[in-house]
Amino acid sequence: MMVKSRLVSLVVVALLLLSSIASFEAAPVQAKGESNEVPIKYPDEIVVKFKSGIDIPLQNEADPQVSPQGNTEPGIALEAFPELKFNRLFNLAGDAGGNARGIESSITVLDLYYTAPVPENGDAEELIQSLSASHYVEEAYLKPQPVEPPTIVLLPNTTPVQSGNDPNFSLQGYANAAPQGHDAPYAWQYEGGDGKGISWVDVEQGWALNHEDLTAHGIVMLPGSLNAAYHSHGTGVLGVVSAVDNTIGNLGITSKATPMVSSQHRSAGGYSTSGAIISAADALQAGDVILLEAQTSYSTASGYVPVEVYPDTFDAIRYAVDRGITVIEAAGNGSVNLDTFQTTDGKFVLNRTSPDYKESGAIMVGAVSNTAPHTRMYFSNYGSRIDVNSWGMSVHTLDAASSSSTTGYQSGFSGTSSASSIITANAISIQGIAKAEFGTAYSTTQLRALLSNSTLNTPSSNPATDKVGYMPNLKNIIDNLPVPFVDTVAPSQPANFISPSKTSTTISLAWDASTSFTDTGLTPGTAYTYTVKAVDAANNKSLPASLSISTNSGNTVTVYYKQGYSTPYIHYRPAGGTWTTAPGVAMPASEVPGYNKYTVNVGSATGLEAVFNNGSGTWDNNGGSNYIFPVGTSTFNAGTITSGVPVNNTVTIYYKRGFSTPYIHWRPEGGTWTAVPGVAMANSEVAGYSKITLSIGSAARAEVCFNNGSGTWDSNGGSNYMFNTGTSTYDSGTITSGTP
Repeated sequence: MMVKSRLVSLVVVALLLLSSIASFEAAPVQAKGESNEVPIKYPDEIVVKFKSGIDIPLQNEADPQVSPQGNTEPGIALEAFPELKFNRLFNLAGDAGGNARGIESSITVLDLYYTAPVPENGDAEELIQSLSASHYVEEAYLKPQPVEPPTIVLLPNTTPVQSGNDPNFSLQGYANAAPQGHDAPYAWQYEGGDGKGISWVDVEQGWALNHEDLTAHGIVMLPGSLNAAYHSHGTGVLGVVSAVDNTIGNLGITSKATPMVSSQHRSAGGYSTSGAIISAADALQAGDVILLEAQTSYSTASGYVPVEVYPDTFDAIRYAVDRGITVIEAAGNGSVNLDTFQTTDGKFVLNRTSPDYKESGAIMVGAVSNTAPHTRMYFSNYGSRIDVNSWGMSVHTLDAASSSSTTGYQSGFSGTSSASSIITANAISIQGIAKAEFGTAYSTTQLRALLSNSTLNTPSSNPATDKVGYMPNLKNIIDNLPVPFVDTVAPSQPANFISPSKTSTTISLAWDASTSFTDTGLTPGTAYTYTVKAVDAANNKSLPASLSISTNSGNTVTVYYKQGYSTPYIHYRPAGGTWTTAPGVAMPASEVPGYNKYTVNVGSATGLEAVFNNGSGTWDNNGGSNYIFPVGTSTFNAGTITSGVPVNNTVTIYYKRGFSTPYIHWRPEGGTWTAVPGVAMANSEVAGYSKITLSIGSAARAEVCFNNGSGTWDSNGGSNYMFNTGTSTYDSGTITSGTP
């Protein structure tokens, strides 16, 4: 009995209700903006997440014969997609590769993701449906394309502010004291309040890194990145957070922090928000910050939504958060109520009050107006998932016409983009003070609670309807800073770990307190070992609780197919069940010569309904009635189904050479003749004799005649020769039993 191991993580996290406030606008002053820029389009790719019981080789290019331990079923399943080339989605730092790992943390979740380019003239939707139907695939979806960053270009002021040669800090109202802004100068009084000691990474599409107000930082673009697009946007974000403390122009809220950038456009080809996040997380340490200056489209949404709605991005965020890195995420400019947003499978993953809610750990940012009382901007997404907000209009910051720009300023940076950049600076400031004062930064959970605290921070004009959280007030937060909680106590071991039910393909698990999990797509009659650990918000793990249990055996149907097609495919369904995707599954050669063989577990069904084809459109469907195979083993031969394995009688003939190169023309008695002149007989181990062994199936004799391959025949005077099963010798018209 095959044994497989699985690990299920129970996350024990004290969820805190979070809230805060933010806002933006856009109208370039010195440099031309990029509002007319068209997003870059990449070739379509399908993202495939395999189930956790599948062993997947850890190498850059996936073996198409992906299979679970000791089984080739997934390989067979993927043969239905010979046009697809599967590639690893993530290349994790420090990953030596070569060995599959049990599911224990976010890093091994990432091992399950692959991408497959959609072939030219291929139907992406059909491929996604087919992949999703596989028992070995958890999710398959079209990889999202780049869209514009979450900035909004509002109508320009008729009397725009010009920066001139004077420092621009007086124009940066978002840094002012609450309730107008966040009170950045108050934080600057304290060590670390200017960002010193904290690194951060801006994840988006492009920047002007040599801008006069940035160049002193020597900003590093992380490996795998392309500085591809929306350079004005990225430069504006960097300016809000990290404009250098000099006499030239703007002043970043946390000018002493160390900025880096990671692009969604990857140097290896394609567009990947999740890949950019992984690169950022691998470059940072606990207490550092990642800013996700991105939004995405989604088939069920009326506007742009947060990037975490896609599973690979969600798991990449968890990868960062699990390492103590704070992730700031733009809520997006789609005017979408995130509480009512549903995924394609109907889940309310962004609604904190729903049992479907999925906690990525990111601090999500909405956008509000630039004057108090702050009202939610019309474009900002909203809902219980949003933690904090800031200015979504009239943000003065840097600007750039291209990646090579060295100057430029704007007074109308906007959207959840501007709000997210201001919140990022707030997070960096608090983490810098915590590291300087206490020697350690806050956990993401603690930091989110501080930034969104309804008592300490500035409410929007109507929190109940705005639903964009609270605007952080740095003075109040700093005046009430708690000691960072360093949790080193492991949670309790999960108790009462049982399997309340199982089938031939599923196992249900349950443990205290009221936690359950159902593993699906399993192999019948197989033993599985499950390990459950409780994991708290500080990533402390409990002692494991383990359970070994076997799936029910289920009914099986084995079909031996007498080759009519050279490469036969079987398209089938358990009686009353769901059909495979046409053309079905290629049938491998069996141990019986001339036959192919395939075994199907039909669970509790009593039979298998099947048709056969050549994989290229030629079908045998029993005249439209299909073929019905009972549980057990059956043989199919030219439309006839018989019980059991094929009978394969053989006839061995030693031929005393009358013809120098003899040919044998034959058929199983009552069967079909070979094509004239038949088959050349090879020399045997007995001098002067040729020899051949014929497979005659269930027939009792072989009917034979001989010729020289050129038209001269010996057909026993027209009566032909009859050879019984076993070994016979032919010599000048006489047949004797045995070898010569």
